[in-house]
Amino acid sequence: MLFLFGLLASVPVSARPLVAIVDSGISRTPQLANVLVGEYDMAGKRPLYHPRYDHGTMVATILNREAQGAVDIVSIRIDDAAGCPSDRSPPCQPSSRPIVAAIDKAVSLGVDAINLSLALADDPAITDAVRRASDKGIIVVMAAGNDGRNHPDNTAMARAGFPRAVLVGATDEAGNPWTGSNRPDADDYLYVWRRGVDVPTISATGQRVFGTGTSFAAPIETARRVLAKTHEMAALAGTH
Repeated sequence: MLFLFGLLASVPVSARPLVAIVDSGISRTPQLANVLVGEYDMAGKRPLYHPRYDHGTMVATILNREAQGAVDIVSIRIDDAAGCPSDRSPPCQPSSRPIVAAIDKAVSLGVDAINLSLALADDPAITDAVRRASDKGIIVVMAAGNDGRNHPDNTAMARAGFPRAVLVGATDEAGNPWTGSNRPDADDYLYVWRRGVDVPTISATGQRVFGTGTSFAAPIETARRVLAKTHEMAALAGTH
């Protein structure tokens, strides 16, 4: 059974763009307190803003910094309540159901973008959820994965959400592809490179840390796409 727990009754209506971070939960650190508008837990019934792992907070901090504080964030928590096995890195979730539920919840909230910094292998249910989100005009940004292969595992999802879905690979600070990043193998889906090596961020306890992996490249792309979409809509409305 999936539980919805602890969103502050509803996400406040705002003129600011709204991004859903589907991850391990987010801590309400000083850096995020003004932009984190709520949290849903799709894989348990756990206290608000008390994640077991740092991952979601690190991702949210990077996104917030790249967006210069100009977007609101809703946390949609999907990490397994049982925790990660010793050979897996968080956030881990063996079932597709919480991830599908998270994407659909983000759609129902009317978000502008969904950030999926998860280890995703192509799954028909998740692929369909990405397609549904894209059909609603929502940007879907996915980490390309950290296996160092020449083929990402989630290309079906990228194709299903084209042109609003994108895979993100990781580079170092100089722009060189990181050896651990899964690389693109075709041109019928979107793939971009963003910095994902030693990216400065903040842990769930508020400590300064560094993240390496495509998980930490993805929120940079999410922020850039959301801001670009916002500027485009403002220009069409004649406000710029």
